Amino acid sequence: MNYHQCVKITMNKPLPVLWRPKKISDVVGQKHLFSENSFLNRMVKCHQPYSLIFYGPPGIGKTSISLAIANELNVPFSLFNAVIDDKAKLVNIIELAKKSINGYILICEEIHRLNKDKQDILLPFLENGTIYIFASTTENPYFIVNPAIRSRCHILELKPLTSTDIYDAIKHKIAENPLDVKLTDDIIKMIAESTNGDFRAAINVIDIINTLYKDVEITPLIIQQIIGNNCVIGSKYGDSHYDLLSAFHKSLRGSDPDAAIYYLAQLLLIGDLVAINRRLLACCYEDIGLANPSLCARVSQAINAAMMVGIPECKQIYATVVIEMCLSLKSNSAYMAINNAIVDIQNKKQYPIPNHIKDQSYKSAKKLNRTGYKYPHDYENNYVQQQYLPNALIDKKYYIPGNNQIEQKLNSWLKWLKSKK
Repeated sequence: MNYHQCVKITMNKPLPVLWRPKKISDVVGQKHLFSENSFLNRMVKCHQPYSLIFYGPPGIGKTSISLAIANELNVPFSLFNAVIDDKAKLVNIIELAKKSINGYILICEEIHRLNKDKQDILLPFLENGTIYIFASTTENPYFIVNPAIRSRCHILELKPLTSTDIYDAIKHKIAENPLDVKLTDDIIKMIAESTNGDFRAAINVIDIINTLYKDVEITPLIIQQIIGNNCVIGSKYGDSHYDLLSAFHKSLRGSDPDAAIYYLAQLLLIGDLVAINRRLLACCYEDIGLANPSLCARVSQAINAAMMVGIPECKQIYATVVIEMCLSLKSNSAYMAINNAIVDIQNKKQYPIPNHIKDQSYKSAKKLNRTGYKYPHDYENNYVQQQYLPNALIDKKYYIPGNNQIEQKLNSWLKWLKSKK
């Protein structure tokens, strides 16, 4: 008996391919790149390509824009993926470019993954104008793209799409090419809002619905089951992750508990507890510091507890200390003090240490005039007035007390000690 049944599978082009823009007017969002006299529009109008790097999060149209511009320029082009395509393909593309009369465009995806071997092949032809490159990357090109390539390109940052951008685009595409299923406005809105600015992810959801759910009514539950947790933005790597950490730290510093909790939630969903811990400790000692020194110790204890219980229980521990940090008094006086001292030293302001506080533990110290040190514990209140800074910095103030009760109180105590001498 034959237990295997052959099923004929009809392979249709994915919807993201069918819906891909063919001209600039089809591009979703990115209005800042296509204003009347924008660089890209003038490039197309004058029929003069330039090498470009499109930079932004996944699914917002980097490759689509490249294809649309290449189509409008009516210049031959080839697609090249720096991750999966080999050197032979790149050499073949360059040979095609050499034969082209009207120029040639290489649309390179994941440009930051282009290895040195391929870069060495490509660079001379970028330099002499044989080939133009329309590159895309999710990483910050100023950090990750080879400087030799970056200097030959114009860098254009794409902005994240709004749910309204995605909703309007889906409505427009469905009106142009009706689907086999009926999607209500509420369902389209749910898809647009659930895919976090990733238009490609939204189209993929619609593609699944149009292929697998033709015979059922599309409900919010179906959409939820299809999307699941696949559209949480972020990873432990890349430029967007550093932007997220920056927003988290700045919200803590800015005493905004709602924003700090929001960014904390994103970091927890990504699962990057190490980055959370580093930001919390950095913020404590950089931005709270002497205004609430006991909180620094409590945050350290909370981090230990969070790491002990792990995900998901750690979220309550983190939320507690994040809110307390936002509500705490702030001071960056210690941060400014050490940074200013480092700047002075780096600017060659390294002056001789006064003799009386140099090492005097060896017998010949007196011969070098290393005498006169006053031991503070031999004096009332364990304090005695004497010089510690080098002569050239004798009036220098690195520590400026912050405007908070704790530092003002400690500074008043120090002033009182000095007044007794």
